[in-house]
Amino acid sequence: MSYKLFSNLSEDQIESDVASFLGYVTPFWSSRFRLMSVDEQITGADKLFDRFVPIYLQFKVSEGLKPISPPELPKFNVPLQRVRKLRFDNGLTGDPILYFKLREKAKTATEFQHNLLLQFHKPPRQFAFYVAPLTLDINEYNELLKVSLFERLIIADPFRVHPSDIYHRGFKESLGTIPFLRAHVSIPPFEKVTSAEHHYSFSKNGADIAWHRGVRQYGDFRLSTQIPAIFRTAYNNDRVAFSKQEFVETFNETDFGVNDSNENIDRKIYNFANFLYSNFRIRLFLLGINERSF
Repeated sequence: MSYKLFSNLSEDQIESDVASFLGYVTPFWSSRFRLMSVDEQITGADKLFDRFVPIYLQFKVSEGLKPISPPELPKFNVPLQRVRKLRFDNGLTGDPILYFKLREKAKTATEFQHNLLLQFHKPPRQFAFYVAPLTLDINEYNELLKVSLFERLIIADPFRVHPSDIYHRGFKESLGTIPFLRAHVSIPPFEKVTSAEHHYSFSKNGADIAWHRGVRQYGDFRLSTQIPAIFRTAYNNDRVAFSKQEFVETFNETDFGVNDSNENIDRKIYNFANFLYSNFRIRLFLLGINERSF
């Protein structure tokens, strides 16, 4: 397909880099908030926070498409051509057009990964997103991970200052300026599906999102916008957050690999997160809120 552009990134690399970076911007000395990947760190979690906001992330590799160049319009009898036509018909930008396809249902799964994400996406208490880079090139992607000298000298993100500084000086907005976070799109699921033959597409700046059942989505879906928005919600009204017991009660323990009712609550959350990752490649993060740090 001469109109398709291939990425030299991998889903595993994107997942590893984003998960590591989210840990980097929320270091262990954060006294008020911390964003943790549950499958990597659960030991002692009860000492780190009292309440939390769950964030479910599914990482995708972006592929590329050349935009349609009229008047020589191609035949639209294959899915990727239909992606191009929908964007052309709706005047959506993209040179290249970036997109990703939904994951097929696993052989042992009873549900599509997409529908699980839809089930978990219930703002403002919990969130679920597809996360994909806004580049096809590994060298460009790796450059985004580098920290500038200015950033090393003047650190002003909300997880590195005292809570009173966050509130009074507005440092909670600075997450939105981090280049690596700005270079990822983070799209929530929009509706239930009965097959994996659906695509999300977007422009290289993370705008003009289209869901290919003919629906255009409006808004800023960059990760640098979504994470601070969740942060602000938790900061301004931490009662939206779950206690551990409340969270466990939101999922059917048997359906999600939490089979021993005698396990402690941390282990139940860990087993739930591990089940999601092992079976659906959905990674659970917790934005922990330590109420005792006020």
